[in-house]
Amino acid sequence: MGGCSRQGLNIDWKHILGGSLVCAALIVLGYLYLDIRLAEFVSEKVGHGFLHSKAVSNMPDLLFLFVCTIAVVSWSGRFCLSLKSINGRGLNFLELIGWAVPLAFILKHVLKRLFGQTETRIWLSHPDQFGFHWFQGGGDFSGFPSGHMAVFTALMLAISRYFPRLRPACVGLLFFLALALVLTQYHFFSDIVAGVYLGLLVDSFTCRGLSFLRHRKEAAG
Repeated sequence: MGGCSRQGLNIDWKHILGGSLVCAALIVLGYLYLDIRLAEFVSEKVGHGFLHSKAVSNMPDLLFLFVCTIAVVSWSGRFCLSLKSINGRGLNFLELIGWAVPLAFILKHVLKRLFGQTETRIWLSHPDQFGFHWFQGGGDFSGFPSGHMAVFTALMLAISRYFPRLRPACVGLLFFLALALVLTQYHFFSDIVAGVYLGLLVDSFTCRGLSFLRHRKEAAG
C-alpha cells in the first residue's frame, strides 16, 4: 500500500459498503449460529478449571495503558522529527498511529456502551443474559466489539502500510490475538469480527483524512 499516499484521497464507498455488508453478515451469522456453539466447545475442551483459574481470570486489562503508551511515543517521536525538519514516511507513520490507535480505543468504548453485549465469561455463569442490552453497556455488558481487536487491527494495518515486509507478522499477530481471546473466553466470535472491522475502518478513514490534510497543506504552499 505504500503508506497514506495521494492515491488514497478519494474514499471508495462501494468497497466500504461491500465490506460493511460482509461484516454485518458475519456478525449476524456468528450471533445466531456460532457464538454460543463455539463458546460451549471451548468451555468443554479447555475446561472450567483453566477458564476460572487465577492466571486467566485475573489477567489485568492493559489496553488503556498500551494505547496511552503508543500515543505518547508516537506524538513525541513526531515532535522530535518535526523539530529537525525531517519529513517523510517515518513522520507520517507516527502521525497515523498517533491518531488511529487512540481513535479506535475511543470508538470501541462508545460502541460497547451502545450495544451492551454480554461478555462470554458472564454468559457462562448466566446463560439467560446472552445478547445485546442496548444502551446499557459497561461492566458485564461490554463484549461487543472487541476493543483489543479494534486497537491492534488499526495498529497492525498502519505498520503494514509503511513496512510491507512486516505484513505477514502483523497478520499472524492478529490471528493469534483473536484465537487467544476466544480460547480464554473473553469474547464471542462476532465480537472479534466487529473489532477487526472497526480497526479497519479507523485505519482507512484516518489514513485518507491525513492524506487530504497533507495535500491541502502542500497545495497552499
